[in-house]
Amino acid sequence: MPQGWQSAQVLKVNVKNRLLLAELRKIKTGKWKKVYHIGVDGTEIHYFEHETGGVFNVKIKRIIR
Repeated sequence: MPQGWQSAQVLKVNVKNRLLLAELRKIKTGKWKKVYHIGVDGTEIHYFEHETGGVFNVKIKRIIR
């Protein structure tokens, strides 16, 4: 996480898209989750997390208020 950034909520959900899951399993076999970190400032960080703790495709979405 970026330095000084605070997560207000963390959601971890199973990857339901079978095509996407097949692509992720080409990178590394096993279980994958989609993780959403929602910050106190409204910023969202999304990524895919492998069961070993590795992450892939991190995206930061800034919500301007």
